Amino acid sequence: MKKYIIVIAVILALSCSNSKKENFEKVKVAKSELRPFFDSDQISHYYLDISDDNFFKLIRKENKTEKEKELINIYIHTFPDNIPKVDFEKTLLNHNYKKSNLSSKDEKNIENIFSEKDSLKNDACACIAEYKDVFVFKKNEKTVGIAKICFKNARFQIIGSQINTEGFGLINELERLESIVRPNEKKT
Repeated sequence: MKKYIIVIAVILALSCSNSKKENFEKVKVAKSELRPFFDSDQISHYYLDISDDNFFKLIRKENKTEKEKELINIYIHTFPDNIPKVDFEKTLLNHNYKKSNLSSKDEKNIENIFSEKDSLKNDACACIAEYKDVFVFKKNEKTVGIAKICFKNARFQIIGSQINTEGFGLINELERLESIVRPNEKKT
């Protein structure tokens, strides 16, 4: 049964890899007083540079170690589903996620993106998420929120926010966020 689920997941992922973001309508959001999703004083960004081939080899592997299962959970599933008791940043580093150097201006721009919106996101994507980007929000050195982002398929998971995050994820927001954390990447 597990093999069938993995095969279906691989087929879905491959079928979605050619989807175009241009099909989404770019919606302008009227910004009133934006309340940030998290009361934080520090934002960290982590990125996993893994090829589709290497990830699918891992998915197809018969006897996965606990560490490999944990990476799969971080990368495509909703793990964690709440703020972990253990240091999640160490977990990310243990799985070869690399920490970005964000300036205070970058952190302010990221905080503005992760803020309450006046409109709701109408788009949906049926593709499997590939959470290569993870943002960790801290207040007084304690993790208060985590946001996992899949820029490729416009998917996200946000945990720890006391504010409704339904309006997050508009394509123009994700493009701005991606340009902050990956300014040197060429858009396809």
